Amino acid sequence: MLTHVWSMSFTEDATTEQRAAFMTAMAELPDKISGVETFRSGADLGLNPGNSDVVIVAEFADATTWRSYLEAPAHVAFVTDHVTPLCASWGAIQFDPAVIA
Repeated sequence: MLTHVWSMSFTEDATTEQRAAFMTAMAELPDKISGVETFRSGADLGLNPGNSDVVIVAEFADATTWRSYLEAPAHVAFVTDHVTPLCASWGAIQFDPAVIA
């Protein structure tokens, strides 16, 4: 099992409409890409200054399946249409939840 965690902060000029379209497109990803075992996404609650604005937590059978997700046309379109124009910063990590480090 591989868990993928990705977070992003919006640019200061991202509009409410752009953010809403981003959230809708993000939520639709698991329905458009095979191999996603679990998928959770959401917006930050604003409880801690400096947090990212949005997050995805997704699980895949293995690294090969995760890489296929990254290369899937729906994911590439999401990045091109929503992430690239609205991203001020992002971070990601992939880990195996069965391995305690």
